[in-house]
Amino acid sequence: MNRRKKKKPQVDYLELAKEKFNAIDWQELKQRVLEKWNLLPKLHQRALMVLVPVLAILLIIPLPNSKPEQEQVSSAPSQRVEVNINTRSLSDQKSAQQQSLASDAWKEYEVKSGDTLAQVFRNNGLAMSDLSALVKVEGSDKPLSRIKQGQLVRFKLEESGQLDILQLEKNNQSVMFFRLSDGGFGRSK
Repeated sequence: MNRRKKKKPQVDYLELAKEKFNAIDWQELKQRVLEKWNLLPKLHQRALMVLVPVLAILLIIPLPNSKPEQEQVSSAPSQRVEVNINTRSLSDQKSAQQQSLASDAWKEYEVKSGDTLAQVFRNNGLAMSDLSALVKVEGSDKPLSRIKQGQLVRFKLEESGQLDILQLEKNNQSVMFFRLSDGGFGRSK
């Protein structure tokens, strides 16, 4: 028993193409094309006489390899940017450095007995639509739903008065929610 695989016969495709090309009856093909051509209205014939050469030239001439700016930007390797975010609890952040960073844009609110986050938003003139957007990214530990008396809630407003950053303390750690470029919110751990 011979277990070797048989070699497939090699096909000379160039020779095969030449045979097919020589087998074409050019006189008959020319006559059929002329019959179809004469069935077309004169206006269509003229349009085809202009469009076919133009299309052939466009297919032959290569186009420049210019890409739109958006594609070039996205193909550039992404670079990581280090952002220093303080995630210590708010009660531990009373250092001189933190006091010097305080600005008019940051506001603080200490949660009173019976307060809900909705009441905190109402008391500080914040949009309830922002609260519903925050709840969507809250996470399974529910830091927004479980605020307690004495807890410190800090928020920063944009120049337009819209909520930009919300920071609150949870289990001696700070949880921060921030506005994304699409208008929604994201959360730091």
